[in-house]
Amino acid sequence: MIKLNYMERIPVVLPEKEILARLKYNIHKTEMDEATYGRFLGIMNRGFAACEPRGVWLRMDIEYMQDETVFLEDGFSIESRSVANLLGGSSAAALMAVTVGPAIVELASQAVNSGDGASALVYDAVGSETAEAAIEWLNMYIGQQVKRRGENLTKMRFSAGYGDFLLENQKQFFELLRLDKLGV
Repeated sequence: MIKLNYMERIPVVLPEKEILARLKYNIHKTEMDEATYGRFLGIMNRGFAACEPRGVWLRMDIEYMQDETVFLEDGFSIESRSVANLLGGSSAAALMAVTVGPAIVELASQAVNSGDGASALVYDAVGSETAEAAIEWLNMYIGQQVKRRGENLTKMRFSAGYGDFLLENQKQFFELLRLDKLGV
């Protein structure tokens, strides 16, 4: 039986360096005065305050693999040579998803509508990097949970859209992980 594990609050800190890197800031080449940096930091903090990192995960037994398809319990399957190679020799798979909520998207939209494209770009970077920090936290959390069972996670994770793991897989993940309950 599938047991979904909801994380109503994922504790992440403002990923400032990652946000600046996404915005192509380079500590060795980019010059920014204190006033400009303060403005960026203010926008980043406003955006981060709007983020509500939450997630869901589950562990599913692998029933068997055939060619490039991984067959999991309850009739769920993943068709991807890359995922099948990654999970080769594994007895289970951990499936997970996170969201930072709709408020950051709304902030970015408001900024665009008011003609402030620069702030919208920063808000977008804040949302993306906060989501990345949340999935990294959740991945580490799951790693600790499965270790209690004597299992280990693979060194990497896959998202729909990576390599041959097509974006069309998002629909079945949405349904399986009940992402509507997270407001996605």
